[in-house]
Amino acid sequence: MNTKIVKDNSLVISKVEEILLTAYQSNHAFNEAFNTDIPLQISSLIKDREPYNVDISEIIFWTDRNAYFDEVENWNNGKIEEENKETVDFLKITDKITIFSELVLSIKRKKIAPFIGAGLCAPLNFPSWGNALNEIVKRLEDMDLVDVVTLISEFKFLEAAEILLQKDDTQFINYISEKFSIRRDWGKDEIVVSALKLLPEIASGCVITTNYDKVLEKVFEFSNKPFEGFMHGIQQRNTFVTDLIRGDRCILKLHGNVGEKETYILSKSQYDAAYGEIVDFTKPLPKTLRQIFISHSMLFLGCSLEQDRTLDLFKQIKDEGQFEIPDHFAILSKPATAEEKRVKENRLSKMNIKAIWYPAGKHDFVEKILKLAIDAANNRIKI
Repeated sequence: MNTKIVKDNSLVISKVEEILLTAYQSNHAFNEAFNTDIPLQISSLIKDREPYNVDISEIIFWTDRNAYFDEVENWNNGKIEEENKETVDFLKITDKITIFSELVLSIKRKKIAPFIGAGLCAPLNFPSWGNALNEIVKRLEDMDLVDVVTLISEFKFLEAAEILLQKDDTQFINYISEKFSIRRDWGKDEIVVSALKLLPEIASGCVITTNYDKVLEKVFEFSNKPFEGFMHGIQQRNTFVTDLIRGDRCILKLHGNVGEKETYILSKSQYDAAYGEIVDFTKPLPKTLRQIFISHSMLFLGCSLEQDRTLDLFKQIKDEGQFEIPDHFAILSKPATAEEKRVKENRLSKMNIKAIWYPAGKHDFVEKILKLAIDAANNRIKI
């Protein structure tokens, strides 16, 4: 190509070079690792001109781009393997590789429906339900609530909430609005944290949560994957199931949505009304949960999965034997004793829920296991 053609097309060439330079700079971490401490010096033919200092990564990029990208891919694969080594070793030691591989396959098939409990939002300091009830008791300090404190200590939260709502529903509802609302000054860095930031990569359809807050909505908005279908607790007249079947990204908030008190399910009587004293699948909430349970693989995150109304519903669906139930998964904190672990594992197994345990208190393993699953599902690492 002669000099005139280059000069005549300088604007086009400049634009192409700008695009290429952006691609090169996007691999900053690789370039830093690949380069030597001292750049390569190339002497000039022009008298008294200083030598040119050029990084090795830059030379390869501009002279053999295919070789450059081969090097980047190889480096990234090695980095991914190094980052995930602890998690892979842990899954092998705990003999959970097979279950983990089944989880990865469900992610690949876009069949995962994350079921999110309060534990996943713990970094944002929302109160646990037990702590929330105790704080409401303090707001009603002028009342005799010894029986409520006892119920809370026995983990009978529905019964405790029932009494508190009867005593002063205004204070109760106000507490929910104050404590479970997202602060207006919070941005992406305050909300998309820990394992939360990985959810949009595994959820292509439905997300279920017991949380009142709007954290999940914000996480998916910040990832440019906003929810298109909604169902909030006992909310009436919505098209959630239709949206779900159509494949839209939907969120089911089992206990209601903060700021919409008409959707709340807080007490035993509200639970009975929403589910039936014996689970009634003609009611909207049980009917919707059944649809998800038989059509998706749920992944329970931030949940304790102790016996509750939702698990009773899942067990009833399984016991009735009317549907083929897919495998479901849970990433859970390991119980204190081997007996507790065995009993819980057996109970969950009866609902087709397969558990991957992580060491008690080491909640960062949830994010590590999810990251490994996403890398494996995208063929960035082989287990």
